Formats: sequence, structure tokens, C-alpha cells
Amino acid sequence: MKKPKLTAFIVAASLIAMLSAAACSSSDPEALDVPVAIESGVMDPRTIKVKQGDMVTLKILADDGGEFHLHTYDIEADIPAARETDFYFVADATGRFKITYHPTAEYEHDEDDPHGGIFESEALAHGESFVFEVDRHLAGKTIPFHSHLRPALNGSFIVSQAAGQTGSVAIEYTDEGAKPHKVNVGPGTVITWVNNSSISQTVISGLHADMAMSEHDEEIEIGLLEVQPR
Repeated sequence: MKKPKLTAFIVAASLIAMLSAAACSSSDPEALDVPVAIESGVMDPRTIKVKQGDMVTLKILADDGGEFHLHTYDIEADIPAARETDFYFVADATGRFKITYHPTAEYEHDEDDPHGGIFESEALAHGESFVFEVDRHLAGKTIPFHSHLRPALNGSFIVSQAAGQTGSVAIEYTDEGAKPHKVNVGPGTVITWVNNSSISQTVISGLHADMAMSEHDEEIEIGLLEVQPR
């Protein structure tokens, strides 16, 4: 007579355990902060993994400014260089979604004339140099430069937010290109361009017209968003 009661008890206990396990395995949507680094066109982490319904804030820190684009969700944001930026979305759709980066935004700034609006040298003969001191109002910006006479001679410098960071940097023009191509500086840093190429060159802030056109449509795939069912 006791066996049916024992069997019923075991079945009931099993059902309770199954319901408890199911309750534990499910969870409510979470508010997530996800650090994301973009350096030299590479995103870390390469794949961002969340669950459906999560409220996600990507804390993006990029060495170069640009436009961050989450495809299918079709959300975009301009990301400044060297400054953490919040990118918020709700992970409604499940699947794997492409993330791309449009690097041209790194060259946008608030000067009236982006071509030569910050500095512009006279023509420099072989061995001549041009000197520019980085003003503190440029902090947090990435400033491109080029030679009007040879677009292949181009590069950029990233200005740190740190006050009082000074020093000197030398950039050499050769027949192959600008060396170094990219440098990090602080407000007050003195940058010297030396023309060691075989012909006269100039040093002008902004993009050469040919560079601007070729960069305009460039969009680089840097990673994926993976949204798993909850």
C-alpha cells in the first residue's frame, strides 16, 4: 500500500525538480556593458556574444575615428579617436550580424577649411623642413596631412587628450612615403617634416582630393554580433 504513495511522491519531486531546472535555465534580459577596442582596423573581441532581449551598450574605444555600423539592425554612430563612446541597442533579432567600420570619419573636424585649414607649408625643396606646434584645441582629434605635389606622401597624427604632454616628433618625406606614417602626440608637441624626397613637396593638413574620393566608399568588416536565443 505504501508503494503507490512513494511512487507518486517520486513523480511529484521529479516534476518539481524539472520545473526548478527550467526556471533556472531561463533568465530575464540583462543590461550589458561590453568593452570594445578597435585598433588598426581590428576589433577586440572579434565576435560580440549576447542573448535575445539583452540591452547592450558597447563601450567603444578606437585608435582612429570612424563610423561604426551594425548591419541588419542598421544602427550607425560616429566614433571619435581615443575617446570611449557608448553604442546602445536592444538585441531583438537572433543570428549573426556583420559589423563594419568606415574610417573616413577620423578626418572630420570642425575647421572651416578641412584642406589646409590647420597648417599649410610653402613648397619645400630637398632637405628643407616645415615645423608645426600642436595646439591644445586639437586634443582628441586625428589630423591627416599630405603633400599636394605627391598624394602618396600622406599620413596622420593623433592628438592625446592629456594636458601638458609635450615633446618633438620628426616625420620624413621620402620617395616611398611619409615615415612614420602615423604618430601619437600631445598638445604642445612640435612636429617637424623633413623633405628627403627627390623633388619639392608640401605639407598640408587634410586629405588630398584623390585620397578623399578613394576613402569615401571604403567600409571595412571588423567583426560580428552574435545574438543567441534566450
